[in-house]
Amino acid sequence: MATSTPAKRTAAKKNTDNTSTVETIASPDPELASKLTPEVLAAIDVKDTYANPPAELSDRDPELLKKLYHGVIRGRAFEDRMHSMYRSGDLLGSYYSGNWHEAIGAGIMAAMRDDDWFAPLHRDVTAHLMRGMPPEQIMASFMGKAIGPTGGRDGTLHYGRLDLRTYNPPSHIPANFPVATGFAFASKYRGEDTVTVAICGDGSTSRADFHEAVNLAAAQDLPIVFVVQNNQWAYSTPLPLQTHSATFAIKAVAYGIHGIKVDGTDAVAVYDAMAEAIERARSGGGATIVEAVTMRMHGHAEHDPADYVPREMLEEWSKKDPVELLEKRLIDAKVITEDEAKQTREDARKWAIEARKIAIAAPMPDPSNIEDGIYAE
Repeated sequence: MATSTPAKRTAAKKNTDNTSTVETIASPDPELASKLTPEVLAAIDVKDTYANPPAELSDRDPELLKKLYHGVIRGRAFEDRMHSMYRSGDLLGSYYSGNWHEAIGAGIMAAMRDDDWFAPLHRDVTAHLMRGMPPEQIMASFMGKAIGPTGGRDGTLHYGRLDLRTYNPPSHIPANFPVATGFAFASKYRGEDTVTVAICGDGSTSRADFHEAVNLAAAQDLPIVFVVQNNQWAYSTPLPLQTHSATFAIKAVAYGIHGIKVDGTDAVAVYDAMAEAIERARSGGGATIVEAVTMRMHGHAEHDPADYVPREMLEEWSKKDPVELLEKRLIDAKVITEDEAKQTREDARKWAIEARKIAIAAPMPDPSNIEDGIYAE
């Protein structure tokens, strides 16, 4: 295991002329971070692979690698189409981009079973698509169309399907965490070997929902994995102003559970971390916090210009495109050819365009059945 060095962090500082400069802020606790040697991490049951080289591809199942690749490619094609639809006025409201989160969603889904429970949030469209949600349904949700998962009763990110064992996330994040803990409790109570995976962002860790859910899951030894997408910003709040902990993974120590910090732009590394955490949960080993480090490359939502984010930060993270990184590695490893990669990208582009056509043509909901689904039959 390797530890990351106490890196400098940057935050935007507004000048009086409304321009931004970069203010360098030290890592939340550099003294603590410097003491997190492999031996210390092993003693407190926290693994940090973030600073490691990319996950090794030798002796991997080629079908698994292709599954990850197709997942990130389709996720990116969908994201690109949704950005365009927002700018074209196709959507009722805004859109919450998952750019640079594709490897996280793909790695999670590749490690889960179909009967496991999933509690996502708003940047997890790649995971939704791999879970089996048709792309036109997700698009329709942002358009208030009748074919959306809620039947047009919502015009934004609140979509899930219980037949896909996917919870419908609320806006008050991370309110999905207590519900996910309930899923995990039910699995254990019924003697099932299903696992629950819940996702939140770094800002969510500051809320009571996070603490209450993780604390209860730890105390009850529940089969659950809590994924923290560390994308550097909680809306406009930079990471150093969010926490004083050296990492989010190390927060697991306070709950007496396992922690893993991983490169969230490396789909294979995310898969490895999730496979380990899920197997631990399924075998009765309890909960894990997995911190996947990436960057939010758009604003909080598409209406947010994110002018508080230093341009230098975006430029640096632009070099770690998870889609391009995985594609290049698979080509170099001869898992796919350049022609196959080109065709996969083109197929995904056409697939997203066709989904838009279906969503655009879909009807708005019938007002006469507006009360359907409010009460249990």
